[in-house]
Amino acid sequence: MYYKEENVLLVAIDHGFSSIKTPHFIFDNGVRKLGSSTTLVDNTLEYGNVCYKTGEGRLPLKDDKTADEDFLLLTFAAIAKEAGYYGLTDGREFDVVIAAGLPFTRFGNEKHDFYDYLCRGRETFRYEGQIYRINVVEVLLFPQCYAAVANILGKLAPNQLIVDIGSKTIDIIQTKNYVPVERNCTTIPEALIHCMAEINSSVYRRCNKRISEADIQQVMMTGKSTLPDNITKVVTDELKAFAENVEAKLKENGYDPELTPTVYVGGGASVMRLFGSIRGIHICYQEDVRANAIGYEYLALQKKDRWLHG
Repeated sequence: MYYKEENVLLVAIDHGFSSIKTPHFIFDNGVRKLGSSTTLVDNTLEYGNVCYKTGEGRLPLKDDKTADEDFLLLTFAAIAKEAGYYGLTDGREFDVVIAAGLPFTRFGNEKHDFYDYLCRGRETFRYEGQIYRINVVEVLLFPQCYAAVANILGKLAPNQLIVDIGSKTIDIIQTKNYVPVERNCTTIPEALIHCMAEINSSVYRRCNKRISEADIQQVMMTGKSTLPDNITKVVTDELKAFAENVEAKLKENGYDPELTPTVYVGGGASVMRLFGSIRGIHICYQEDVRANAIGYEYLALQKKDRWLHG
């Protein structure tokens, strides 16, 4: 969101382990160093006299997003895309407020390092041939999962289970009167990337074939496939097993998914809708994978007077 009079761009970013999401864009989180020059400008970022390809493929899983520059470079790409959406491509400097998030259960431990990592002050870079001069004046951090339903919370039950199935983790938040109960929140460190690895292992074991993550993601998101029937069956069988395992994990953590009002969010929401075994009017699905980014923007706007007018 761009405020022309103040020359401030609010950029909400979900720094996912498979993809980067903003309110208007989704792109892969791959980063590859090219050197000092490149043939094509598409997805190309130049920073510090080095060229990178961003948004092609997926980064290896990281324990710490701040350990290197990869997620910083992806942040620049996200800022450039949102700036382009608002027509800020003429090279003039503008202020940036970043709204981002961290897992609820690790929020307190990681927020200071992530804030320092993202709050860079003045930076200059070139993205897809356009030069960007930015001044990051503020970073607002929010708990992911909760953010994914922040703008629809009033439409949900006051006592609700929010289950965010992402690439690396499954975050579970319980709310009471719309407020998260921190002691009942948990993170499970096996999610969609682990699921895709298990699927490929089963496909290789049963069909002697390898398939791409894009092929698996198509089935995850739509339930449909252009793969041969025998491979499609393996994929769907494994997705059913994954969904049933998520439901079992909820029970292990003291929740009965047959009775508890539950909203599934994140990339796995479609998997639960398509392949989960438990149904009911008390279960709903927030399938827009940009939901956390949209939520970060929504929550940041609640604090607009603070960062827009100082």
